[in-house]
Amino acid sequence: MAVTHPPLGQAEYSLVHFTLRMKEKTLLTPQLLLGMRNGLKRAARRLDAETDQGRVELIDPAIPFDPWSSGTPKKPAPPFAFIPPGLHSREYAEDESVALAFCFWGRGVQSLPLFAEILREMGNQGLERGVARFDLIGIDAEDATGSSTIIWRQDEDFAAMAPPIIPVGWWLENLSLSEERLTLRFHTPARLISQNKPLFQPEFAEIFPFILRRVTSILQYYCDFDRKIDGPRLVEQAAELTTVRQSLSWQDWKNIGGRQGPGAVGGVVGELVVEGEGLRDLLWIIALSSLLNIGKGAAFGAGNYTVE
Repeated sequence: MAVTHPPLGQAEYSLVHFTLRMKEKTLLTPQLLLGMRNGLKRAARRLDAETDQGRVELIDPAIPFDPWSSGTPKKPAPPFAFIPPGLHSREYAEDESVALAFCFWGRGVQSLPLFAEILREMGNQGLERGVARFDLIGIDAEDATGSSTIIWRQDEDFAAMAPPIIPVGWWLENLSLSEERLTLRFHTPARLISQNKPLFQPEFAEIFPFILRRVTSILQYYCDFDRKIDGPRLVEQAAELTTVRQSLSWQDWKNIGGRQGPGAVGGVVGELVVEGEGLRDLLWIIALSSLLNIGKGAAFGAGNYTVE
């Protein structure tokens, strides 16, 4: 059944695939991919040192100044989300290619040329210092039908890219999901912090507020979504759902060389199955968040899940 949703205005996104050609034989692991934030920031700083265009703020947005705000200002998330290709490590030969998918949201689509510059620059140093170096050789994007369109090839101007735009409402209306039972399968660690403590075996009622905040903040900040959402009521409905199966477990994914530290990722992975009448009202939010990921590091691939 198609997913029902409230009016979403001009909410839209682009699903973009960046094709990388490895410069040397490389073991590409999920941990390495999820740790690309630091590599992107280093590349952005190098480029900004030459021509200051605010590339660092694209990767790590600053807190906006609002003299009229009465509350504590919140730092926005980046306007994109990395959609990891899978859980398995794979060795790539020199000159072999791999495609990485990113969703760009609302006006964040306009930042695609800057992001492409950063990604190309990161290829000179690798995903982590000296590891997994690559050349950016192509950029494709999917249209609303799922067909891929070439929007950039080597030696072309990034500024000339015109990615297809997918309306969020259209995407939801063309999904087919059960309104009675739903499976969330977490593929990468979702690090969910509540009251300064990580949730090691969260129930759906504890996970849903993270899903709700992730979706509404991105829609409001980048898609000018101004419709009032009754968050407390939705959270109550989430608490009333029945958990059919819960197999979430905490995993620590170490970074290069098995080190713990800033590049390590820890969180819950596994499956959660829920059912109940209230699922109908929550479904559009749960589905959208599968394109956004949840928890710490969501923009860079952590907390990625699929819905079935």
